[in-house]
Amino acid sequence: MRKRLFLPLATLLSISLAAAASLDFLGPKGTYSDQAAQLAAQHYGLTVGQTLPTITAVSTGVAAGTSPYGLIPNENSAGAFVAETSGLLAKGDPGWRVVGELTLPISNTLLVKPGTPASAVTTIISHPQPFKQSAAYLAANYPNAARQEVSSTAAAAEAVSKGDGTSAAISAPAAAGVYGLSVLAADIQDDKNNATSFWVVQRAGQPWTVTVPNHVLVMLDAPAGSPALGDLLSRLRSASFRPRNVQSWPLGGVLGGYRFVVALDSDTGIRLTHVQQQVAAVKGALLLGAYRK
Repeated sequence: MRKRLFLPLATLLSISLAAAASLDFLGPKGTYSDQAAQLAAQHYGLTVGQTLPTITAVSTGVAAGTSPYGLIPNENSAGAFVAETSGLLAKGDPGWRVVGELTLPISNTLLVKPGTPASAVTTIISHPQPFKQSAAYLAANYPNAARQEVSSTAAAAEAVSKGDGTSAAISAPAAAGVYGLSVLAADIQDDKNNATSFWVVQRAGQPWTVTVPNHVLVMLDAPAGSPALGDLLSRLRSASFRPRNVQSWPLGGVLGGYRFVVALDSDTGIRLTHVQQQVAAVKGALLLGAYRK
């Protein structure tokens, strides 16, 4: 049985104060982001906004203030961190802050034009992430099929709908109805518990939507030889937070300097003002996210 989305009431109430502001997301219709946006809008008291062509476009829109809220895919349980999102963070402060998170179960579905048999498929089209998530299935069932990467799973479904009947798309199940396709195979992801987390983000400088977060994200620039990472972890550990995961990228210049994004959880949470004080005490640290999860 697939897990249902669950969001704490405190989180829902805090973000619902946005008075039905819109939530923009990676399109087109029929993507997993579309599905996640529908759920996030419902649970966070937002309205479903416009579809944008890339994760970068969502990021830019929120940072510029043209998108009140944005939905950004962050991490997949099988495919690891989403490359485009990680690339944005590698450049430094993205101009937005994470104020919520949801997890969406992922069901990779192989879609074809109606009447297309498996033996006719010579090309498989999808976003890079589903190729990682379904690697073993594809190796066993379509070892000789060409792979074609596109910007989204819905773009893959659209390409197949306009093709000559020799291609298949790895897409979300909802894309079948949107693009008039048939399901050739369902649940082809190698990990049947496959899931993706999505961040709800707002423009930097806005008031935080929670007063007692139990999940925080910190961006930290630590030059070679800097004790900043250990200092940060020590301070937040004393505030009852434990590390969940860490991403890192070289700062450039002298070897040994890194930019980190550290995600930390707490069973109970602690007042935002205390978290802000601990982060501010560490040189090069930036509070990138604070919310209840």
